[in-house]
Amino acid sequence: MKRSTDRRWSPAEIRQDQKEHYAGMAEHPPDRKASADFHRPAYPNYTVEDALKKWGVDTRKGVDAGGAEH
Repeated sequence: MKRSTDRRWSPAEIRQDQKEHYAGMAEHPPDRKASADFHRPAYPNYTVEDALKKWGVDTRKGVDAGGAEH
């Protein structure tokens, strides 16, 4: 069911609301902890060896060893 046109926002009203919202955010900068949380590395630097150890894979065996010790 469509909403009636008298309750919808016009594109100009939407833009004005966005401007007011972002203007309010600019007046109140984030605190240091929040800023530091957003300036951390995207992901930790793990090697393939680290990932295999985490998953419980025995890395001392060879790939083509068929499960036998080499």
